[in-house]
Amino acid sequence: MPRPAARRARPAPGLHRWGAALALCLACDDPGKPAADGAPPPRSCPPAAGLDPALAPTPAAALARALGRRDHLMIGLGNDLIGDFGDAWAWKVGPPVDLHYLYLVGLVGEGGWPDWNADGGFIDLHARVAAEQCAIPMFTLYAMAARGEGDLGVLTDPLYMGRWWRGYRLAIERLGAHGGPAVLHLEPDLWGFAQQAAPAVGGWTLPARVRAHNAECGDLPDDLQGLVRCAVRLARAGAPAVKIGLHASRWAHPDADGVAAFLLGLGADQTDLLVVETLDRDAGCFEAAGDGCGRQDGPWYWDEADQAPPTFAEHLAWASQLHARTGLPLMWWQTPLGRPSDTPGGRPGAWRDNRVRYLFDHPDAFVAAGAVGLAFGPGAPGQTTLASDGGQFEDRWRAYAADPTPLSP
Repeated sequence: MPRPAARRARPAPGLHRWGAALALCLACDDPGKPAADGAPPPRSCPPAAGLDPALAPTPAAALARALGRRDHLMIGLGNDLIGDFGDAWAWKVGPPVDLHYLYLVGLVGEGGWPDWNADGGFIDLHARVAAEQCAIPMFTLYAMAARGEGDLGVLTDPLYMGRWWRGYRLAIERLGAHGGPAVLHLEPDLWGFAQQAAPAVGGWTLPARVRAHNAECGDLPDDLQGLVRCAVRLARAGAPAVKIGLHASRWAHPDADGVAAFLLGLGADQTDLLVVETLDRDAGCFEAAGDGCGRQDGPWYWDEADQAPPTFAEHLAWASQLHARTGLPLMWWQTPLGRPSDTPGGRPGAWRDNRVRYLFDHPDAFVAAGAVGLAFGPGAPGQTTLASDGGQFEDRWRAYAADPTPLSP
């Protein structure tokens, strides 16, 4: 199955990073004022309560508990920084969301995320602020595409992979220093590109530089499987509170069993979750062929009655099979924030979409498919955000938070 064109654009700097010269404020005298780094004052976080030790947890419930959350379907936000500081739209909604995600893009020494602040300080600030705002910090490492998406040749480039591994090890170091629970989402789409190349190169045995950059992984093969297993090994040793997950790309193979088999061959069985998505931008942006939304497939506005394809039920059936085959909980990520409309399209910053409504209307269906959480946020500039969604997300989140959906039976 060919991969759709323009599926993901590199996130715009304004969406995810802050100035390299910015000094961190690790403590502020007046808790009623924003910190010098732009972060809001800390919240009073409720304890993880309501967990019945007599209940055998599902894989999703076990992961939520390991992250220190209540035994319910988590709701998150991300890719939503305001300016170049520590503030984010997620911190302006109440009650506090469960999870907050941000991108880590680019390579060390090339203006990538390790260079935005000294010693990987981007992670320090945003992991701290998330914890202060009662949310689990989640970071999406998207560095393998620094030369362009789908370029598998970089896996054997000594300079490239040396910088990739330096950046990865720095992320683990900073998350380990944070010490608290966190989620690290590894290289969305890389595994899908590798699977599509499988007939020619053997898939998970695709050559990749591992041992030359990691003395701890001298027993692992120099291939994509070795890369995944080494990355997990380094995370377990350096940041044991971090939960790590690969990305499952539906376009990589015609069926869920094929995606699952490939990811398990890579070493997904040693990870903690899989990250999936419905669509990375508002449906209306694709309908109107807006900036960065050039695709020829569709329809993108799915049928909520689950009658005319494409439907949410079809997507959930795929996800359920992926979960059943791997045994791993699923995190829905980068879910569009657009508002429902009977009129296709919309306008930049306020395109139509119906995923917020459907996901909040059917949390039980996502739990049944293996979900541990649903995270919302724009996948590219010009999409609907919390600043332009008319309060849709916050209204639905407040109602959900009053009666969250349990993860255990």
